[in-house]
Parts: sequence; C-alpha cells; structure tokens
Amino acid sequence: MSVTTTITRRRLLQAAGAAATGVALPAVWSERARAAEQITVADVGGAPGQALRTAFYDPFEKATGIRVENVAHESDPVTQFKLVVDTGSNIWDVCMVTPDDVARLTQQKNYLESLEISKGPDDDLIPGALMPNWFGFSAYGIVMAYRTDVYKKEAPKGWADFWNTAKFPGRRGLYRNPKGVLESALLADGVAPKDLYPLDVDRAFTMLDKIRSDVAVWWTAGAQNTQILQSGEVDMADTWSARAFAAIDSGAPVDIVWKGLYSIDGWSIPLGTPKLKQARDFVRFCMQPEWQAAYSGLVANGPSNLKAYKFIAPERAKILPTFPDNIAGLTVRDYAYWGKNYAAISDRFQEWLLMGGKR
Repeated sequence: MSVTTTITRRRLLQAAGAAATGVALPAVWSERARAAEQITVADVGGAPGQALRTAFYDPFEKATGIRVENVAHESDPVTQFKLVVDTGSNIWDVCMVTPDDVARLTQQKNYLESLEISKGPDDDLIPGALMPNWFGFSAYGIVMAYRTDVYKKEAPKGWADFWNTAKFPGRRGLYRNPKGVLESALLADGVAPKDLYPLDVDRAFTMLDKIRSDVAVWWTAGAQNTQILQSGEVDMADTWSARAFAAIDSGAPVDIVWKGLYSIDGWSIPLGTPKLKQARDFVRFCMQPEWQAAYSGLVANGPSNLKAYKFIAPERAKILPTFPDNIAGLTVRDYAYWGKNYAAISDRFQEWLLMGGKR
C-alpha cells in the first residue's frame, strides 16, 4: 500500500466540518438504518485510518446509521484476508486492498464477493478504478522527484534523464521492489507507455545494470522515501507522489515529474460476510465525489471519481495525481500482469540486488 498522508489537526477539523455540514447527502443515503448495525473495515491504520474515518466512516454512519469499526491489517493483507474467509471468522466486512492483491485473492480460489456495482450517472471514473469485486477510491502516482537545489539550471523531465548520469549526475534512490522500478527502466530505454506490458524483463534488468552504481539508497517504506528527499541523502528518486508532496510540504526543495504510473487503493468484500448488503452500501458510498474530495483534502492521493474536483480547491487539485494535467503523463499499472508474475520477478530482483547488480 502506498497511502500517505500530510494530515494536520486543522485539516482534520476542516474536513470533519465539511462532512458534517458542507456536503449535501445524495437521496439514496438519506434513510437511516438501525442504529445497532455495524460493519468492520480493515484498512492500513495510522494516520490514513484517521483520514478514512473523517472522510468516509463517520459520514457513512451519519447518513445510514451503520457504524464503521476500523482495524489495521498487515502491510500485505492477502494472507490475513484468506484466513478470514477460510476460517469463517467474519471479522472483516470490507478490506482495503490493491488490484494486485485482488489478483492474488482470485487466482487459485475466489475469496471476494461481487460488489454488484456499475458506473453511475454521478461517476467519472479513471481507468482501472472499478472491477466486479473491487472499487478503487484513492490513486497514487509512481513518479520521480528531484531536489531543485541540486538541479538549478536544468531539471530532469523524465525517466531517460534519471538514467542519464552524465547530464544529471547525483545520488539516486530507487524502491527495493520491482513494481514500478522495472517500468521506469523501460520508459527510460524508450519504451512507449502503451507498450510496457507484458514487461520485457531482461531489457529492464539490463537498464538497471547501467544505473546500479549510482543508486545510493534502495528505500523500502514511504516514510523513508520522504526522509531521503527531505535530508538530501539523494538528489532524485522514484517516489509515491504523496510521499514527495510530504517532503515538499515540510519545506524541502523538491519537485515532482509527473511521468510514470499510477495505482489505486480500494475496497473489496471478503466472501461470506453476513453484512454483505451493508458492506456494498459502504463501498457505493465511497464512490461519491463529495467524500472522495474530503479524503483528498487530507491525503495527497487523487480521487478516482473525477467529479470530486468540483469540491477540491484549485491549489490542492494541482498536486494530486489524477488532476488532468498530471494523470496525462501516467499509465495505470497492469494489475493482472503483476498478480501473475510478481513472485518470480521479485525473486529475480532480490537476487540481483544481493549479487550487486550482476545477474
């Protein structure tokens, strides 16, 4: 997951006020359910969980009377998700997952309920945001960030520049995971975004060989990515867009190049939940542009329903990955490809790292 926040107390209070008084509820949510009803939602916890409560959970309870109890799942929720279904524990009714997780949860055995949701008249969804068993509400960019105090005369404009260490010397940072890194390598080598998948893995590793000695940090977590950009430990790095924005928000001289990929965090429903109707109602609620706008006001990820931009201030909209000017340079990550190939490619990638870049 790459949900990342730049939450302040003031922003939380502002969003809570908007949720309470500033957003008109669609008619479909005006009937309150029994106050005793409750669903349990598994999310990533921490500050993002707090933002989810402000933007989605509490407004949903106010609209429907259905209480949302949230619990934090592990960073990779797939094993937990399978146990919830296989044991019939029903401890989760909804879970926050990525499309890559969905692929793993449906390959050998289906663990997901159908959402029974189709695109409605109030939806203007970005590509890849809705599947029969998953809805993505929060998009993040897999992009490049650089220090503006290092590249004063000429700034890098794309992944070819990231790989051009003669023209743009400096310390690089790359994610210690093949997802996104291989795509960036291929983009740097001139592969058109529309031709990325299926990935030419050999070609990508050849490109990684070329830059291996210039990578000062192989980062493993979003907070570390923000920190190395803030501190100047690296001069440029791949990044999750909200993590770069967190560095910018702290005052660091950092800018984003909106070239690369995007992926989406979203909701799936565990097979067999006795709260299926309520869970589906919750997921539908999260499609509403007003509540997605509230969430993007707290978390620097983009709404999947583009109509949310009607409720987002222009200065905020410009730093979100699904803002039209930004998403124009991004390609949706191929979830099915990674769901099928991740294990084998990850093994090769980790071996490559251990061997010092030699395959």
